[in-house]
Amino acid sequence: MTIAIAWVRRITDCEELVFTTDSRLSGTAFDFDACPKVLPLPRSDCAIAFAGETDHAYPMMHQVAAAFDAHAPLRRRSMDLPAAKTHALKVIDAMGAAIRPSPLIHGVPDAQPSPAAEFLFGGYSWVRKEFLLWTIKYSSREKRHLAQPAPWIGIDTITGRVGLRKRRARNFRPIGQVAIAGDQAPKAREELANLIKTKVDASSFGKLDFEPFEVVRDMLRDPSKAHTIGGPPQVVKVYQYSDCVPLGVWWPDRGAGSPHLQGRKCFGYERTERFFLDPDTLISSRLPEPRPDDRPPESQATGATVHQDDNTAWLPTDAAGKRSFGLM
Repeated sequence: MTIAIAWVRRITDCEELVFTTDSRLSGTAFDFDACPKVLPLPRSDCAIAFAGETDHAYPMMHQVAAAFDAHAPLRRRSMDLPAAKTHALKVIDAMGAAIRPSPLIHGVPDAQPSPAAEFLFGGYSWVRKEFLLWTIKYSSREKRHLAQPAPWIGIDTITGRVGLRKRRARNFRPIGQVAIAGDQAPKAREELANLIKTKVDASSFGKLDFEPFEVVRDMLRDPSKAHTIGGPPQVVKVYQYSDCVPLGVWWPDRGAGSPHLQGRKCFGYERTERFFLDPDTLISSRLPEPRPDDRPPESQATGATVHQDDNTAWLPTDAAGKRSFGLM
């Protein structure tokens, strides 16, 4: 199970599409809190996140990525995003049709099981010059997966209530498009509406920033949170210039926490070009120089001498005691 949110974030004159999820896989005898749930797709202008039963959703998500990479018009983006979405639906439906009851398990119904998967899919359309975002769910009535455009969150100008609507309407001031999936989606919708209402009352709030991330962050920090979510939050951004990259997160905070990338704690010697988000200030920056608490696998294997007195401490030395910067 999951909490997953995707939304269009407004920054001055620009926009970006942001995905955020938790990192927990559960449902068995174990909890696994380091699992990637958001996947940048090979065409680099879109991403996909999953919720639901992992044994259904995870293979489907990766087959969508493989299909995008294999079909040249999709990979090079000559097929625009709506066509890519249609292809993704076909792949997901074909995967769902391949799910069969196991003959080795007694008591399982013989009927074709309904895929228990849900996806958030979105990116930048070079034809329409805007971000497009859909929720993909299986329809028992139509026996296939359907893609529904993300609703708008906004304010009723008469009652002052904050809520989600499928489209812009009279007496409704839209703030931004947002899609929410997972078993904790109802709570996330409520918390997001409350947070926006608080900000609207305090100032002239206009567009979505990092409010959905703040909701996921607070849900994961809550000691009484549902057991189906956990681990550090994950973030992936899609930019208008057709680039899609993960954003790391310091967790549980910048002061006492550690950098995590797509749910996994980074090692001290790793050198990454990714930016990492402070979950409280919401400011992102690159990692500092490697720390002396870890050494690269090469030095661990050879037993090379490692300095412990500066921020290049993990670098091994040669026989003359000089640091070997070649490993950078």
